[in-house]
Amino acid sequence: MTEKRKARLRLFLTLLLIATVCFIWSNSMVGKEGSASLSQGITAWLNSIGIPVTHYFVRKAAHFCEFGLLGCELMLLLGLGSGVRLQSLSNAAFAALLTAVTDETIQIFSERGSQVQDVVLDFSGALTGILFVSLLILIQKRKN
Repeated sequence: MTEKRKARLRLFLTLLLIATVCFIWSNSMVGKEGSASLSQGITAWLNSIGIPVTHYFVRKAAHFCEFGLLGCELMLLLGLGSGVRLQSLSNAAFAALLTAVTDETIQIFSERGSQVQDVVLDFSGALTGILFVSLLILIQKRKN
């Protein structure tokens, strides 16, 4: 891959990462009633198309999935230059944890409260994304 193409990809991934963090944090700024209404609407829709889920499951799955996406993006960006190394894995994990802690802190100010279990769930989602992308990078390198 040429340096120009890597630079473009790096810029794209950076913008995508910023958009994802803004999405995550903007959801945390929504008040308790607004957040409950949104997740209840998603729960009702999923149930209506034959996917039986609870409101609690939808809320927790949202945490895991949005941070899973964040973990994928972080590892793609950090692994682009150096590949899968302990330093890129550690940096991605630290950035994800920092984002999760900030996310829960924002929820304190939106009167939703903060939960350590959500930080653990967020971090677990991010680690899943990081490890998934790392595995894909390693498989691709072995093919080449």
